[in-house]
Amino acid sequence: MDRNDVVLGSSAVHPRIARQRTELVLSQPFFGALALRLNVREDPTAKTFWVDGETLGYNPTYMESLSDLEVRGVVAHEVLHVANGHCWRQGARDPDRWNDACDYAINPIVLSSGMVLPKGALVDPRYTGKSAEEIYGLLTQEAKQKQPQNQSPQHQQPQNQQPQPSPQDQQQPSGKQPSKPGGQNGTAPGQSPGDQPSHPGSFGEVRPYKGPDKPVKEAEWKVAVTQAAKAAAMRGKLPGELQAMAGEAVRPVVDWRSVLHRFAQQSSPSDYSFATPNRRYLHLGFYLPSLNTPAIGDAVFVRDSSGSVFDETQAQFDAEILAVFHSLKPARLIVMDCDTRVTQVQIFERGDSPDIKPVRGGGGTAFVDPFNRVAQDGMNPAFLVYLTDMVGRFPTVAPHYPVLWASTTPLARARKAPFGETMEVIC
Repeated sequence: MDRNDVVLGSSAVHPRIARQRTELVLSQPFFGALALRLNVREDPTAKTFWVDGETLGYNPTYMESLSDLEVRGVVAHEVLHVANGHCWRQGARDPDRWNDACDYAINPIVLSSGMVLPKGALVDPRYTGKSAEEIYGLLTQEAKQKQPQNQSPQHQQPQNQQPQPSPQDQQQPSGKQPSKPGGQNGTAPGQSPGDQPSHPGSFGEVRPYKGPDKPVKEAEWKVAVTQAAKAAAMRGKLPGELQAMAGEAVRPVVDWRSVLHRFAQQSSPSDYSFATPNRRYLHLGFYLPSLNTPAIGDAVFVRDSSGSVFDETQAQFDAEILAVFHSLKPARLIVMDCDTRVTQVQIFERGDSPDIKPVRGGGGTAFVDPFNRVAQDGMNPAFLVYLTDMVGRFPTVAPHYPVLWASTTPLARARKAPFGETMEVIC
């Protein structure tokens, strides 16, 4: 039986998808090899296409509205969602916004590979080269900034007068169109779901993988991405952008929270001492040292307040600051905010119940002032952790205490600090 005639459930792979999948194998082997890993299923309940890491679903009515080249581009687009791990990384994020962020991340790669996408594909130069998590943070900030404008009271409009469209409604960025009455995103009652995408500007949906073997499935795809990239490179058909994407997609992701706690614990002094003998062996007549962990100095955390670190990341980082404070019990917890200068300092003593205030600041970024403030105010840091996007002026002299840079920019693109350890913070 030919691969293109594999039966999935009660229906075979649609001839158009089978044909475009074969074209990808021949002309774009990276996409083609990975496309063959996905089961293909007709799904009339879907509005466009979707992928969940195992299955590629499609609405046949919507697909018939696309040209052959557009079908090929959409299949490649869905493949990149899985290859980039978008099906595993959504977490508690808003599904629609996460889908937009993922689309912004991969559409330029599909287009640069010489393929065609349906009209209205989400592309914005501001997001090119950024991860889906970074783009999601930017979209979230933009939504918060627009919220007061969108929530203006309607009762201020004169009676019998229609509200005037705002500039945002008249011209939506990147192919998006405003919602219309009558149904979700302008779909009139009784209109076929294939007549219009479920989300303006979107022609596919990335769904989280629901299987119990998620870690196994994710690992299998990382291996498949590596193999597909090597095979395409051997044939001379792996563009630079795809090569970079493949390398980033299979890079191991380390939980930054565990790195933070490990760093904090390693920075706290502990050693064996005879001053406090090990009671476990005293009854045997052995006078052995015990592990002594004296009270550590100040735990200093600095938050970049220039506006480059998003609220959601700040909130999760604040939660880990408190977790470190309660587990290590430092002499003091010191939380600074800094843009070009320190804008706020909060100090909590051991035994306090810290209530960390929101970040205060704005403007540019420089990393020098917090280190100066530590010296000027006679602080005694056991360690210092700096949350930032790594874009700013670094101190020229390394301090005597350990420093951990918590970078919100992926390490592959982040500026290298002149001293200390760096971890990547992905929230």
